[in-house]
Amino acid sequence: MATTQQMQVIFDNGGGVTLQTAEFAHHYMDGKQTADDVRALLDGGTTRGWEGDEPEARLEVSQEEIRNGGYRVYGAEEIRQVLAAAEIDCSWANVGDFFGALGVKIV
Repeated sequence: MATTQQMQVIFDNGGGVTLQTAEFAHHYMDGKQTADDVRALLDGGTTRGWEGDEPEARLEVSQEEIRNGGYRVYGAEEIRQVLAAAEIDCSWANVGDFFGALGVKIV
């Protein structure tokens, strides 16, 4: 069973988003769908029974790849912090689409 502590939402600089937990990985091109799935996990849901597991979508992003601008990675706690702040300053459209769908103001 997935826990939100295991959840990562990985934004790539090509506009995609990968949601992964210990036993589920899925690549999205739709920030709202990603946000809906993440909200379900943050609300205590699990990925058990979800369709769309794509093991080939699983990513292991290095700190260097993040520093070089290839990826932005958010865990459950970072997402909760952005939700609590109710706004985020971002220049990536996929990050903005995701957090906007969660009701966060994009500045």
